[in-house]
Amino acid sequence: MAQAAEKPQMLNSWKEIASFLDRGVRTVQRWERELQLPIHRIGKGRRSPVYALVPELKFWIATSGLNSAPHLRVVDPTAKLPVAKQNSSTPLEISHRLMSQSLELVRAVAEASVRQQRQAEILRKRLREIRSRLR
Repeated sequence: MAQAAEKPQMLNSWKEIASFLDRGVRTVQRWERELQLPIHRIGKGRRSPVYALVPELKFWIATSGLNSAPHLRVVDPTAKLPVAKQNSSTPLEISHRLMSQSLELVRAVAEASVRQQRQAEILRKRLREIRSRLR
């Protein structure tokens, strides 16, 4: 039985990344600048070759809020309800508040994860530089 071709675990160009995300190249480049899309560069500079890892992209999609339903009203979890309404919260309002809070927690974890991964990448690069000097 023939297996379906699996998507590559690494995307090696803006075009491949854009195709995976089903968006245009310029949109994906803007997302890298403005929304911290996890893109890696080979070399230095803005025009250096890029690549992206599929698991990182999937994690970013899940935590960036891009797939959240636009018809859902986001309730500010820090906003205090008026005294008259505090005891009369409907289950729907409570659900919206909890969903909003969980989304904020997921985003915070994702940002910390991406930050930690980038710091680890910088440390690996510095270690390679130090090792090359010692040889």
